[in-house]
Amino acid sequence: MPKSDIDRRALLRGLTAFGTLGLAGMPAMAQEDWPKRPIRIIVPQPPGGNLDLLVRAVSEGLRPVLGQPVVVENRAGGNSVIGLEACAQAAPDGSTFCAVNVEVMTTMPFIEPQLYQRFASIEPVTQLATSPSVVLASLEAPPGNLKDFIAWARGRKGLNYGSSGAGSTPNLLWEWIKKTEGIELEHVPYRGVADAIRELSAGRVQASYVGMAVAMPQIQAGRIRPLAVLGDRRLPDLPETPSMAELGYDFPYAGAWWGLAAPPGIDAGISTRLAAAVRQVVTDEEFRRRVLLPQYFHGVGNSPGEFKALIARDRSSGEALVRLTGVASKG
Repeated sequence: MPKSDIDRRALLRGLTAFGTLGLAGMPAMAQEDWPKRPIRIIVPQPPGGNLDLLVRAVSEGLRPVLGQPVVVENRAGGNSVIGLEACAQAAPDGSTFCAVNVEVMTTMPFIEPQLYQRFASIEPVTQLATSPSVVLASLEAPPGNLKDFIAWARGRKGLNYGSSGAGSTPNLLWEWIKKTEGIELEHVPYRGVADAIRELSAGRVQASYVGMAVAMPQIQAGRIRPLAVLGDRRLPDLPETPSMAELGYDFPYAGAWWGLAAPPGIDAGISTRLAAAVRQVVTDEEFRRRVLLPQYFHGVGNSPGEFKALIARDRSSGEALVRLTGVASKG
């Protein structure tokens, strides 16, 4: 059985055990007006991915905090647009929310503006979690860091990098590296990060970039090599791998993040209370130990205002990144 499958099953076992604990010791939120009925969270991706697993875990933790069932509904398709559009069109009564990630909120507005407009009205509620990400190479490249890989790749023909699709963060990262370093790599888009890493492990592409949860099993098995971690510091799990900042790169993103949003017009008090409930869940030590740490998630649970400011900042960086890389707009 692939280790990534084992990791996902371990997460679900931890989630089940955590749900049984019922967040003992955490005070239930006041039930004055909201929520009066079950809550639905739309995940605009298929079951089984990082976003789906994270939202399901948090939803289980929210049940005893909010005093209502929290149901996860997968509505995949259209590069997340189908589910997010359904959220944008839902009644703003506090019964429907949706899950978002860094890409749909910060780079899609510039890469696929017509698609983005179909859900642009959703309102930020809270950032659920962040996760470190790793720049990777196949074993075809010699050992070393990202600088060493670039030196090896410069002037070499026939190199490829894999991504989770056109406009994805891996696509933007490697196009940014190509522009700033003057190297040639052909983009090979896949249906998702799992396919990209499988092809990297098999040596059919020479580079990629994914989150820690997907990368670590393959790194530990010796099938791929880490070149750098995003952000400004090394990670305890990869102490020998330098950060992008340490190597002198100012790539604007520090890694993946996921959050919740709501239909337009939702009462600010409901958003604030949901954000507080999420913060209770994702910062609980038992939840962190059983659910977040095994998948390299870091719980956040910030306020709607803080999440909105984060999106605005990352969107500004995303716009500059899209312009620099020349990733074509489809709008």
